[in-house]
Amino acid sequence: MRANEILLTLSEVTEEERRMTLYAAAIHDTCDSKYTPVNEAAKEIGYFLRSEFWPPEHIDALINIVTSMSYSKLKKSVSSGQIEYPNHGKWQRAYHVARHADLLEGYVVARCVMYNIHLYPEKSMDEHWQRATELFSERVFTYCSEGWIFFPYAIELAMSLEEEARRCLQEKSMDWPEPLIPENKN
Repeated sequence: MRANEILLTLSEVTEEERRMTLYAAAIHDTCDSKYTPVNEAAKEIGYFLRSEFWPPEHIDALINIVTSMSYSKLKKSVSSGQIEYPNHGKWQRAYHVARHADLLEGYVVARCVMYNIHLYPEKSMDEHWQRATELFSERVFTYCSEGWIFFPYAIELAMSLEEEARRCLQEKSMDWPEPLIPENKN
């Protein structure tokens, strides 16, 4: 949803670019090392896309996108304050839109708390909320200022999501805001 929200604010988006972006945004977590062995997942994605009659070069591009958008891996590539993004050629904007969408989903506090509960079921709820507060302060609330989010609409959305996230952290609320769909500005 977030990827589509961003795409609707960009100009000259081709159907091919839209397809690549939305697929990357939809399946990127199925190929994340936090959840699964990446090589096996990439093969499964390839099998699926071949069954959907994707051209081999598009399959390779999509797998390259979803295996290179992890914030933690990209964070390790920062050199002299500059983020070193991989070069995806004609798919660069699709990569950044899918990556932005993933970062924007990170503003949902309930998602963070639930994942922390999954990782550390022995911890107390107070500890889970404390960890969420730390993660948001150290990471999520810096996405725009550090340049991780740079599309104008995504920045605007991040500011709104940040306000909601701060409220949820303060109130220890598990609200999960629904994405808003902007008008098509193409």
